[in-house]
Amino acid sequence: MSDNIRVFVCGAGHQGLSMAAHLALNNIEVNLWNRTEDHIRKILDTGVIHCTGIVEGSAHLAKVSSDISEVVTDLVMVTTPSSAHKDIAARLAPFVTEDMIIVLNPGRTFGAVEFAEELKKNGVTQLPHIAETQTIVYTCRKSGEDSTTIFALKHDVRIAALKGTDTADLIERLPECLRPHFTPVDSVAGTSFSNIGMVLHCAPVVMNVGWIECEKVDFKYYYDGISRSVASYIARIDEERMNVAKAAGYEVESLKEWMERSYCLTGRDIYECIRNNDAYKEIDAPPTINTRYIFEDVPNGLVPIEAVGRELGVATPNISAVITVACTVMNTDYRTTGRHFPYKLLKEYF
Repeated sequence: MSDNIRVFVCGAGHQGLSMAAHLALNNIEVNLWNRTEDHIRKILDTGVIHCTGIVEGSAHLAKVSSDISEVVTDLVMVTTPSSAHKDIAARLAPFVTEDMIIVLNPGRTFGAVEFAEELKKNGVTQLPHIAETQTIVYTCRKSGEDSTTIFALKHDVRIAALKGTDTADLIERLPECLRPHFTPVDSVAGTSFSNIGMVLHCAPVVMNVGWIECEKVDFKYYYDGISRSVASYIARIDEERMNVAKAAGYEVESLKEWMERSYCLTGRDIYECIRNNDAYKEIDAPPTINTRYIFEDVPNGLVPIEAVGRELGVATPNISAVITVACTVMNTDYRTTGRHFPYKLLKEYF
């Protein structure tokens, strides 16, 4: 079945190149698109991605283009940062069919809801099957214009579709090499409230701004940037996330539990789990504070959690503090630009 699947990988960043290479090396016909042509110039010329790490080889793609009309298939794997989801939805709208599957890898917080709403705004009356993952399958880094390194493939990545779609059936329509890495959950509330990226990414960046901006210093994001004190602060943010989910009627696992499950490791606390994770050892800190760890994870992660918490009467002082510092440092009002949905609307999709 997998050999007959044609996959459109949308986006050629860290995860897009990794997913495209992984699928192509498993004999899947893969089309790759990126909205900025210069970023895929070398792959446009050769049609090849070079992959190292736990997946190795030269992956040959079926099509590569910056024109979305040339590469759309009935299975769309969106791998762009969630800050691009609205734009992707608008570009895809003319080609959407009711039977199409669109998976946001990941949705971050309420990504599938935003994607559906944006398709509607762009004239789509019959929504496709839209799903979102809790996090990305790959621990990876783009290592060159046409190369990537995959450090790990995570276990039991939670995936959920919007109401009306059978998530287990949707998984069966994915390439065989991806299916074992996904576990279906009942609702996109489960994946959105379990957005781990916003917990792991935002606070360590704002607490390491000086080091990130220092041209004399290179450091490993998880191993050097997350000290015991930073990890303790992350734990308080994580607790607030879980409290908001509980108030909404959903029990979600902690960050520590997620790391133990996804990477098959143990630790007494978040700090030890990070230190025991070999896949994190080679992950460099962002070279600039203008990173998706801020411009994606604050407005599309922390902001909607804070907003739902406020609506449900749950205090989120540590989450709010990170948002405020990020807004100040980046001179951007993420509370205005971020995702805001009335909880009543969210429940319609849950």
